[in-house]
Amino acid sequence: MTAPRPGREEPTTAEPDPDRLTSLVLGFIPAQIMRTMATLDLADRLAGGPASAEELAKLTGCHAPSLRRLLRGAAFVGLLAVNDDGAYELTPDGHLLRADVPGSVKQLAVYLTGEPTWSACGSIEHTVRTGQPAVDHVFGQSGYAWLAKDPAAQAEFYESCAGVARQDVPALVEALDLSAARDIVDAGGGNGLLMTGLLVANPALAGVVFDQPASLASARTTLRDAGVADRCELAAGDFLADPLPPDRDVYVLKSVLCDWGDDDAVRILRACSRAMRADSVLLVIDLVLPEGNARPDPVALMSDLCTLACGGAVRTEREFADLAAAAGLRLTESSETGAATSILRAIKA
Repeated sequence: MTAPRPGREEPTTAEPDPDRLTSLVLGFIPAQIMRTMATLDLADRLAGGPASAEELAKLTGCHAPSLRRLLRGAAFVGLLAVNDDGAYELTPDGHLLRADVPGSVKQLAVYLTGEPTWSACGSIEHTVRTGQPAVDHVFGQSGYAWLAKDPAAQAEFYESCAGVARQDVPALVEALDLSAARDIVDAGGGNGLLMTGLLVANPALAGVVFDQPASLASARTTLRDAGVADRCELAAGDFLADPLPPDRDVYVLKSVLCDWGDDDAVRILRACSRAMRADSVLLVIDLVLPEGNARPDPVALMSDLCTLACGGAVRTEREFADLAAAAGLRLTESSETGAATSILRAIKA
């Protein structure tokens, strides 16, 4: 018998499991349980201790019998437990739907199970058949354009991005050696969380956060509260249309390219290339899929399917290299981080 080839999936010999497939088909229901718990702040309300369905109905203004059915479902999927008095309390997983705990997924649950992502993913067949983003098919415009017309949904999106950043930033700051850099541009880093972490860790560094005005709304407060606002400029602009601040040592694109198709990704990379000096460095921080049939990280794989519907893509390192080459850049190295992302380093070709 030959040993399994490293990095390749082996054929499964398990018996068919209709129950497992049925649970996958019904997977949209647990997602909406999480969304409803998050939008009703149920986990936050239960942070102080157990409560009955009737008490929670009064607190949330909900129809008690319907809420009880939701709570029963939340208990079934492991977010709640029922104590001896029949009251509901949070499980360890349920606590992660609170807004104020490390690793919170509350805002992520709200955004990914709401519009435009929810309906776009429900029409992923359109993308598979045509190659065109399902979000454009459903809403008649890109996801970003749709969000710009719905302030509440846009706020959910930005808070979701901030929630992910809060988890990623410590590992990224530790992984990035910027001791030789004098200045840095974070393109698309509107919430300012990554820039804040980098400026705190590198006292001699000056920064620019470049993003759409709506995205920059919270960055000034974040930078000021950390005591680094005097070393960072906020520059409003669109990296698909406006030039980036030129001649800086380092440029960063964190979780940007995955939201865009290949043509726009090249445009973004080309904007970076035009702004860079011959000795500048571009750091692309993003999810990366493995080459070939190697087993992908589940977050990267599911994110790729989500972006398939919404007009973006999670890519392999080779695909990133091809995009960089089309923009006049060359990938020189990559490294993993303590987060779910990798760091790709690029220079001018």
